[in-house]
Amino acid sequence: MNFDLKAAAILRKLIYPIQFQADPLDGIDRVITQVVFADHTRVPRSDVIAAIDAGLASDAQLSGLIPQSHSEAVIRSFLSALRMHLEADSTRS
Repeated sequence: MNFDLKAAAILRKLIYPIQFQADPLDGIDRVITQVVFADHTRVPRSDVIAAIDAGLASDAQLSGLIPQSHSEAVIRSFLSALRMHLEADSTRS
């Protein structure tokens, strides 16, 4: 998969709200509500999932997309869990 600037921009939007969270997994519902399905975002779920897939498949340092203190493993775990939630929640688009 291609990890391009659009995917990087989407991943930044997903990581930003959890940058100061002690456990980013605790912020998944907030990210889904305030970023993925927020009226101001207008990024289709399929684009969000594609960006997560591209990021996880890449060797890019996802933890470096924005200034924050979480490890690469934590950020990748967060994105993976977020993707699973998005895939499971088919009631929203």
